Amino acid sequence: MYEQAKNFLLPLYQNITFPSNRPLLTLTYAQSIDCKIALKGKPLLLSGKESMAMTHRLRIIHDAILVGSGTACIDDPQLNARHIPLEEMNNQPQPVILDTHLNLPLSCRLLKNYATGQGKQPWIITSSSSSSTDKKMALEKAGAKIFTIQESATGRLAWKDVLGILSKEGIQSVMVEGGSSIIQSCLLSGFVDQLIVTIAPVYVGDQGITVSATTNLENVQYQTFGRDIVMAAHPVKS
Repeated sequence: MYEQAKNFLLPLYQNITFPSNRPLLTLTYAQSIDCKIALKGKPLLLSGKESMAMTHRLRIIHDAILVGSGTACIDDPQLNARHIPLEEMNNQPQPVILDTHLNLPLSCRLLKNYATGQGKQPWIITSSSSSSTDKKMALEKAGAKIFTIQESATGRLAWKDVLGILSKEGIQSVMVEGGSSIIQSCLLSGFVDQLIVTIAPVYVGDQGITVSATTNLENVQYQTFGRDIVMAAHPVKS
């Protein structure tokens, strides 16, 4: 599994051009045949073991891995690479959470892993309006490093500002995994350099959440990983 993932991913990043003024941005997610990426308020595991190994290999070749607060609260992820050879375990990505209102639970695994020396310090990017709250102080006491930026007119954190912070912190590549609102806004941002989508042979139905963003793709490639199909492509930049 590992060698197949390595052989698929390595050419994608050997031939990609890194931006000069921001981190390289890879957007990746799994979806069902009926284009659902999540359930409402519940975790949803779509990837098989082979495509999951590919995703963890993808994590290890990025400096940072980023999710939104919804995914962090519902899935309680570790945001690290595990299904990889032991000799690469020390080269872990930096965990980053976009959390406009500081909803991340103090009991989450990201903070627990950091406190016990089993994970990197989680970075939280939040809005300036949340910068003087008791929750901010509690998260910092628990070990998180918090960055603040001004919200956009729509109440969101602008990707330009998020990538700007990461660049200042030395991050040269970031992998964005979700959730649905993060994926959609990322697709529409114009900053995605590499898109990698796992398509699982599963029907989720009406309880599922979809991504509704129109994006033209080029350099499209497909690879079968076990039961899943993985697509890699470059979004066409306007």
